[in-house]
Amino acid sequence: MDKTKTNTWYAMEQEIDAEGVKSSKAEIFIYDEIGGFEVNANQFIGELENLGEVEQIDLRISSPGGSIIEGNVIFNAIKRHAANVTVYIDGMAASMASVIAMAGDEIIMADNALLMIHNPWTVSIGDSEQLRKDADLMDKMKSAIINAYSRSNYSEEELEELMDATTWFTAEEAMEAGFIDGTTEGLKAAASVSEMVAIASQAGATLPIEKIVAGIVTKHENQVEKLETEIFEITAKFNDSTVQIEELQNSVKEYTDGIEQMEKAHQEALVKTEEVTANKVAVAAAELMALQSSEAVAEASNETDKPVDADSFWTEYKTIGKTQGLEAKNKWFADNKHLLQK
Repeated sequence: MDKTKTNTWYAMEQEIDAEGVKSSKAEIFIYDEIGGFEVNANQFIGELENLGEVEQIDLRISSPGGSIIEGNVIFNAIKRHAANVTVYIDGMAASMASVIAMAGDEIIMADNALLMIHNPWTVSIGDSEQLRKDADLMDKMKSAIINAYSRSNYSEEELEELMDATTWFTAEEAMEAGFIDGTTEGLKAAASVSEMVAIASQAGATLPIEKIVAGIVTKHENQVEKLETEIFEITAKFNDSTVQIEELQNSVKEYTDGIEQMEKAHQEALVKTEEVTANKVAVAAAELMALQSSEAVAEASNETDKPVDADSFWTEYKTIGKTQGLEAKNKWFADNKHLLQK
């Protein structure tokens, strides 16, 4: 047996025998975001046509939804296909995935699965006219979605209210509302891919293991790439910070060296100032002492040069003669005779 598989957000499987004859039954899995991995509805439709004239298509869904445009194209392609289409909601059919589920001739939902309906939404950029056009387009898309949900027991007005409120349905609630035709026992939670395969085999179901593994690997690779990018950016910032720290340290060192040089120059200048000041003080003190000495001498000279009376003069004259002799007496007389009062 051979199978054709595509590892994107969907997978298609069809058995081919040894003689190259394709089986009349095919399985389609939508197990990821519709329109993800840069794969659009055109590729999906191309592979759907390549299945040939199959009589039975089992469409298995576990998806959070995705592109409205891509989803509408897929819904219409499945709806018009000649094969009988049985939809199995394995885990979740939310948003656009719930619309695609409505394309089945029969819809079976796992009893632990969920179905969600809500209003279409988009991101719009432009002026007020462009935003109004986008809003009108959303209203038209909403009408198309309501038509897809018309298999339910709700009226158009009730569906609008449920979509406005973003409503989740359990399998039992979806059954009562007429969205699905039946329920099946859901698969138990699995701790690994191998355990998932075993559980699926026991339940008589097949799973797109390559698709699931490829999806996990892709997501992990994206996460690793994102982490590597973040690590690179952090490393770059760290290196920049290291350079900035080194530059700052150099600046601090230059500043510190400058302060040391300024302190040294200040100390030298202070020493010179103290020396100059000491010299100036010494000079000033000498000048002051000289001035004081001059004044003292002048005062002494003034006191010595004062006139004396005749009695005092001659008494001193005689005393010097008696004590120092004739020569000293004559010298004293010559030096002081001008002081004798006349």
